[in-house]
Amino acid sequence: MLDVVVTCVRHGPEIATFPQVRGYYLAKHLARSGVDAEFRQLPLPSLQCRVVICSEYQCPIDYFQRKLEPSLSEIDADRMYCMADKALVGQHRHFSQGYRDWFIATGGGVLCHLPDVKLERHEKWIGVGVDLDVVPAPLGPSDRILFDFPQSSTEDAAPMFDIRVLDTVRARLNGCVIAGSGPADAPVRGAFDEWVAYGQEHTTYVRAAFHNLFAFVPGLDESMGLSLAEAQAAGASIVFSGSQVRESMLCPEATVHYRAGDPDSLAHALIEARTRDRERIRAQAADHFDFAAVAARTRAAIGLSRSGLAAQLGRVTQKGRR
Repeated sequence: MLDVVVTCVRHGPEIATFPQVRGYYLAKHLARSGVDAEFRQLPLPSLQCRVVICSEYQCPIDYFQRKLEPSLSEIDADRMYCMADKALVGQHRHFSQGYRDWFIATGGGVLCHLPDVKLERHEKWIGVGVDLDVVPAPLGPSDRILFDFPQSSTEDAAPMFDIRVLDTVRARLNGCVIAGSGPADAPVRGAFDEWVAYGQEHTTYVRAAFHNLFAFVPGLDESMGLSLAEAQAAGASIVFSGSQVRESMLCPEATVHYRAGDPDSLAHALIEARTRDRERIRAQAADHFDFAAVAARTRAAIGLSRSGLAAQLGRVTQKGRR
C-alpha cells in the first residue's frame, strides 16, 4: 500500500497545469525523502493508501461536490489533505471554506504554501518548492526579459498592457530580447520578440521561458506565483510594482521595484535588474525554495515524518509478532 498519493482532476496526459505541476513535483520529492509516494490523476477507483493530497485548485463546495468528491470518495485512505496558497486566519466566509472543511472532516487538513503569523488548527505551512532538475542554470548571456500575462476567470493581464511601454524598454536596453508569456492567442503576442505559450508540458515551458533570463515582469498581482520562484531559480530578478508580489516569494538579490504606469521607471528597473548577480539569485532561490525542505514539512504535516513512519513500522511489526 502506498504511503501517499498526490492527485487532481485529469487535466490531460502532460504535466502542464498548475494542479498537475505542484502535485507531480511534490510526489517526486516526497519519494526522494523516503516516502512511498506517487502522483496519479483522478479517477482512482479501489485505490488504497495512507494519505491523499489533493493538488487541485481551491474551489467552491458545489463545484467540488460535482467534480472531485465522487472520485475522492472512491479512494480508501486514512486521511486526506488539500493544498492552498495561504491560511484563512479566521475568514470563514472564504469561497473555499466548504472545500477545506471536507478534507478536515477526513482527519486531514490544509497544506499552505505561503507563511502566515497565524494558522488554524488544521492548516499547516509547507512552503513553495522549485525542482532544480528542471530549471535552467544561468549559463548563457544575460539578455532576455520576460513579461508574463496570466489569465483567470476574473482577470486578464494582456488587454490591460500598453505595448508602447516596450518602445521605451527597447530604446533603453538595446540588444535585449523582449519575450512574452501567456495564452497562445493573447492580443499582445505580436509586440514581442518571442512568445512562450501557456499549456506546454512543464519542463518544455520552463526551459523555453527562463533560459538566459535576467528579469521577469509579472502582469497581475500574484496570489502565490510559482513562475516567480522558478524565474529566480534560473537567476532572474523579479521586476514588479506596488504589491504585485508577496515578500515571502522574493529573494533579496532578485527584488527590483518600479512605479506602475511609468515606462521610464520600468526601464530603469530593468537596467538595475541586469546588474544583479545571477549566481547569487540562484543560490538564494535554491535555499528559499528548497524542495527537500518542503517535502520534510509536508511529511510532518501529514503525520509521515521519519519518526512517524518508524513508529508505524514498529506497530505493524508488533502486530505480526502477536
